[in-house]
Amino acid sequence: MTGATTTAHTDQAAIIDFGQIGKSRPPRRNVKKRPDHPDADLIESCIECAMQMAAGKAPYKIDPTDSEFAAFCDDICRSRADRALRAVLEMSPSTLDGLRAKAGLVEAIVDDWTDFPGGIQLDELQATLLLSLAKDVIRFQRAAMIEKTSHLPIASI
Repeated sequence: MTGATTTAHTDQAAIIDFGQIGKSRPPRRNVKKRPDHPDADLIESCIECAMQMAAGKAPYKIDPTDSEFAAFCDDICRSRADRALRAVLEMSPSTLDGLRAKAGLVEAIVDDWTDFPGGIQLDELQATLLLSLAKDVIRFQRAAMIEKTSHLPIASI
């Protein structure tokens, strides 16, 4: 699992070769600075929100105490996700990349809602995000219409 090699001797405990750990995985991409993008703050906040939502789920898979520890960690992650979501709500995209990031966050949130028993339940912050996204899409479409590009089909992925 870790990539370490072990050797066992009949009269001794197994010996782990820690020099071999991590050699089988590719090197980490070395990013020195944030990409220069007009919607960098928006994209970064969308990623942070989605990342914290996903991070809040992970402890439940590990916690052996009927979620006593996991719930505490989840609360911390949810608080960070809400902070990032508030930041997203204060920004409007200026590029299609920003609009796509915001739509991707909506998709992640809706996916997160489906994990709860009883279906989707919107809180005020999440409902505000959906309305904000709808307004942004309308604004982009109107701008494209003025530029006479709104009629062009978008290639399916």
